[in-house]
Amino acid sequence: MANQDPQPEVYTVTSQFARNTTAATQLVTNIITSQANNEEVRIYAMRVNIVSLDTLTAPGTDLLVNLDPQTASNCDFNVTITVGANNVPSQTFAVRPTWISGTRTLIFPTPVLVLFQQPFRVTISCVSGTLDGANTDGRQIRLEFESELAIQKVAC
Repeated sequence: MANQDPQPEVYTVTSQFARNTTAATQLVTNIITSQANNEEVRIYAMRVNIVSLDTLTAPGTDLLVNLDPQTASNCDFNVTITVGANNVPSQTFAVRPTWISGTRTLIFPTPVLVLFQQPFRVTISCVSGTLDGANTDGRQIRLEFESELAIQKVAC
C-alpha cells in the first residue's frame, strides 16, 4: 500500500547464467508488486548491469567481477517484459546496447502500467551462450525497474 502518492519503487531482477550455458536458455522471474486493488504501478525505466561470475578463481563461491561493456564477450541477452497476458513492448529486445550506453538506463517512451492482480514477469534469454572456452565464466544480469506505486485516479 502506498504511503505517499505516488511512492517511488525499484523492482530488481537478478538472473545468473552458469559457465557453459547454451544459447536460447531462458530464466523467468515473477515480480510481486504488493499493490492494493485501487493502486497501479507505473514503470518508467530499466537499468542494466552485467557482471562475470568467476567460479574458477574461488571454487564453490560466486565472485562477481565487473566487465568492460565495450570489450566483454558472451554478454548478449534478450529481455521480454510481460504484464498480464501481453508483452510490453510487444517484441523481445536486446539489453547489450543499453548496457554499453553511458547511463546503462533504458527509459521507456511511455510508462509500463501494472494493475491490481496482473502478473508482472521478466524473461531473460541467453542469445549467444557462454561456450567459447574452458575459462569462460558465467554471467549475472541485474535489471532494476525504476517505477512508482500510485493510487488510481477516478474521474468524477
